[in-house]
Amino acid sequence: MATPGQFEKLFNPCAIAIIGASQDLTRISGQPIKALKNSGFKNPIYLVNPKYQEIHGLKCFPSAVAIGKPVDMAVIAVPAPGVAAAIRDCGRAGIGYAIVLTAGFRESGSDGVTLEADLKRAAIESGVRVIGPNCQGMLSIPSRVWACFGSVADEVGLREGNVSCVFQSGGFGYAIVNLAEAQGVGFRVCVSSGNEADMTTPELVLGFLDDPGTKMAFAVMEGTPDARRLLDVGRKSLEMGKPVLIWKSANTEAGAKAAASHTANMTGRADLYRAAFRQSGLIEVDDVEPIVDIAKLVAQGRLPKGNRIGALSISGGSGIVFADRCVRDGLVLPPFSATTVAALKKIIPSFGSSENPADVTASIFNDMGLFTKTLEIVLQDPELDQLTIMLASIPGTPALRAAEAIVAAAAKTDKPVHVAWSGRRARSEEAYKVLEAANVPIISTPVRLAEAAAVLARFAADRRRLLGREAVPGTLPKGIVMPKGAVTLSEAESKALLAQFGVPVTREVLVPDGESVLAHVAKLAPPFAVKVVSRDIAHKSDVGGVKLGLKDVKSAAEAAREVVVNALKAKPNAKIDGVLVAEMAGGIEALIGVVNDPSFGPCVALGLGGVLTEVLKDVTFRVAPFSIDDARDMIGELKGAKLFAGYRGSPAGDVEALAQTLVKVGQMADALKERIAEMDINPVFVGPKGVVAADALIILK
Repeated sequence: MATPGQFEKLFNPCAIAIIGASQDLTRISGQPIKALKNSGFKNPIYLVNPKYQEIHGLKCFPSAVAIGKPVDMAVIAVPAPGVAAAIRDCGRAGIGYAIVLTAGFRESGSDGVTLEADLKRAAIESGVRVIGPNCQGMLSIPSRVWACFGSVADEVGLREGNVSCVFQSGGFGYAIVNLAEAQGVGFRVCVSSGNEADMTTPELVLGFLDDPGTKMAFAVMEGTPDARRLLDVGRKSLEMGKPVLIWKSANTEAGAKAAASHTANMTGRADLYRAAFRQSGLIEVDDVEPIVDIAKLVAQGRLPKGNRIGALSISGGSGIVFADRCVRDGLVLPPFSATTVAALKKIIPSFGSSENPADVTASIFNDMGLFTKTLEIVLQDPELDQLTIMLASIPGTPALRAAEAIVAAAAKTDKPVHVAWSGRRARSEEAYKVLEAANVPIISTPVRLAEAAAVLARFAADRRRLLGREAVPGTLPKGIVMPKGAVTLSEAESKALLAQFGVPVTREVLVPDGESVLAHVAKLAPPFAVKVVSRDIAHKSDVGGVKLGLKDVKSAAEAAREVVVNALKAKPNAKIDGVLVAEMAGGIEALIGVVNDPSFGPCVALGLGGVLTEVLKDVTFRVAPFSIDDARDMIGELKGAKLFAGYRGSPAGDVEALAQTLVKVGQMADALKERIAEMDINPVFVGPKGVVAADALIILK
């Protein structure tokens, strides 16, 4: 586990050893030698290969131990069966980090799985932290570290900047780096993490956030066994004011599972990742352009104080498409203040517009002093948190004069100021240089700029909204008794367990099999629900094991006999414990569920629709445990959330009681994380005063 600053020796090594170094600089084991020489790495490079005395003018050692001098990082490029031994050799030599380029591990089949297990043991026993295996290596551009192979080994001219990144696919990841760099993004540390046998994506991103020179990080990932740590990444990102972007692929897996609960059937891994992103302030992206655009806005070093944005355009059409995308993405274009409008009307031609978004028209560039004055007026408007200037594609001298005016105005404010401009660089090189030198972002289209500005506003809002939230971990109630081993609890057992954690359940009695309903229901008030009770029957309605709306005790008794007969007819070998007689509940039907994910651990789902939940797919998730504010957010995210306010004369639901119940379920899931596999509370009735669980299914492992 990394501690703050621990990765300093990885990102800025005092020396690098290449283990398995080759004389052939075109081979994977030779390319890092060439790359490090060409990149200008100034610290020692030690080659390890017992076959040679020297390779390309560098002394070759028989082992890492034989080097006998301080080394912080090793690049391992020996055949897969020899990697574990190479890592142990690094441990004996005091080398703290190893980047394993070699493939042929778990991605290659059962033999590779065994080799990767050996690698993990070697890392643990030696204390060496490992990146990879099956990765393309690492760049640390300020330190001139090109510990890699492939096409990126020849890209030693990549510009230095403030963005760090990690990606599980080296080829795809370095393609993204090249595309982003070509659009003006500079990088610090880039890591291809491969199989992540030891160091994971979340751990590496946490290391980036500790790096003073990194102002933004992004990760491209299919998944990680360390997914719960993404919550720590998000919190640290918000605390430090450094946005973290995640491009999550492989989102279509596990659309439906062979699981007993509705919740597990509805839950895909993409749902849980998106829930974790919302819960922690991580930013999801799905292409290179958002990474580029957000990085440019972040480089300015300013965060907006709210979601209000102003726009000045020389083209009314660009202002319209900009406004449309701003509104779609959650930004607000407020009216300029009366003072601002009055001042603008004195400057902007009558055929332009002084309203937000303002059309200043191209004629204003006939007098650049007027353009400068316009910028100053708008930036002083207290109703704005950001300002966008849309320059269409103006070239040459007008572009340079506009750039100078924008830079001068931006220097007088702490509000983010950015430019949408599609001018050809070849015709406006000086204008580009002026804006770039002042860190004023240039985005090629109004729509892309609107999207990036919205992300910046959401990140700033998440810092205000999420940082104060604290989740209370779950604890086991005193005297709790649970059955041993993997078992599906009956409804009666499931509700009894829920009640111990403070989750409200219906008033009911269990009538043991063979006993009279009349003798047990005296304290209950009709109408009744009668349900068969058996661990062997997960979905009682499917076997005719449920009767609802029974008006009196006699009807309940008849229904009790009928549901048992139906259940045994459908499942003759089922063990029947009896019947549950409950008071009918009412209100808005919802579902609360739990899945215990291998990577995230217990996660809570909230959905609407009762038996129709799987059809409506109106479901939201959070990683447990979570705060009361997170629970309120879950409720608000449902498409049918307005139902809780009352609909066509129906009473409003007790949303606060529902939020409190969600928190209790999250704490319960956290406390039982070693035992719980799945859980459904379905339906949960949200009434005008309180909520009640009318049915429940808990599966233990």
